[in-house]
Order: sequence, then C-alpha cells, then structure tokens
Amino acid sequence: MRALLIATLCWAAAQAAQACSCFPPEVRAKTAQEALQSARVAVLGRVLAPDAGGEARLLVLESFKGPARGATVVLLPKAATCEAAPAAVGDEVLLLSFGEAPTACDQLPGDHYLLDALRTQQAFKPASAP
Repeated sequence: MRALLIATLCWAAAQAAQACSCFPPEVRAKTAQEALQSARVAVLGRVLAPDAGGEARLLVLESFKGPARGATVVLLPKAATCEAAPAAVGDEVLLLSFGEAPTACDQLPGDHYLLDALRTQQAFKPASAP
C-alpha cells in the first residue's frame, strides 16, 4: 500500500512539474526516505540503447539503492496503461522501481525534485560497518 502511495505521489508530481518546488523540504525528504525504503531500485541513469520493442538499457550514474554505479539496468517496455514518454539515447532518468523488474513506467525525469532529496538521504546515510 505504501509503495502505491509513493508511486502515485511521484507520478502526480512528475505530471505537475519536473523540478517542482511546491512541496516543502520536509515533505520531499520524507517522500525520498519512504521511496528508498520501499523501492527495489533507485538510480539515476543515462539511456544507452532503446530498441524498437520499447526495452531500454540504462547506465547507472548514481545509485541510491540497487545496482552499483557503472552497472547497466534493463528497462522493460511500458505497460499499456502507462503514459511514460519514450526515452531517447542520452536522456538522464531517475528510476524508482518498486516491482520485480524495472519498466519504462518507473522512470521520472532526470531533474525530478526527488533526486536532490535522494542525494541528501545518501549524504546522511550511516557508513556501513566493515
């Protein structure tokens, strides 16, 4: 239920504005924290090679959860109910995936307001013990 709420908030915010400043910093930080807790994958990536079938490969530029920086993530084609715009080679996207496999429906613009909040979350993440 929480993942659905977070996904809905992210989708609504992406529709309203790509770099929205309408949410106060506390709401952005809380949304980013909940997204990280619920997501299976949270990365900023660059589109390398979309194909005609709708599948795309992303090079991970920053990893907040999931594949490490430098890894490649495959985005499955979007679902029929998803209104995600097709990604072009070189586009940077914020990928927040809550399901088994990331899809094009899980991508947000690379300048989405959650990106800064996720970076802040990472900056304050405690170092792991050796």
